[in-house]
Amino acid sequence: MKNFGFYLILLFLISCGYSPIYENNPASNFKINSITISGDKKIARNLTNGIERFKKSKSTNAFDLDLVITKRNDIITKDKKGNASSYNLIIQIDINLEDQINAKNIKRKFIKVSTYNSMDNKFELNQYKSDLEKNMTSQILQDIIVFFENIENDL
Repeated sequence: MKNFGFYLILLFLISCGYSPIYENNPASNFKINSITISGDKKIARNLTNGIERFKKSKSTNAFDLDLVITKRNDIITKDKKGNASSYNLIIQIDINLEDQINAKNIKRKFIKVSTYNSMDNKFELNQYKSDLEKNMTSQILQDIIVFFENIENDL
């Protein structure tokens, strides 16, 4: 009886139909031919690693991708001595998809904004800023993948 319960649970887990959301879809009807990037290279590397799966598609709907990446770190407030006490980190990515065959042009802008306070230890501040930038970039990458999936469904 004990083995029967184990096999029953195993059967339900195997046949539940689970598949990852961002799994490579071989039947994709959307493809990226080339990627042109201008702006911050560190953010660009993270984005292109996530977008690579759209380059491997064998679709006839091929687009050229142009990314313009803008990163700003603004001072919001200062203390009595004039030292910065809080900052605003803004990452903006402008996407331009061009289809040379059908003369389609799709533009979209992704913006993430985060506010953080200054720290006494500048090494920890730089580390925190770097982690914050990575998290914001991964959030934007998820938004871009959802945007590409929507375009893929509209084609």
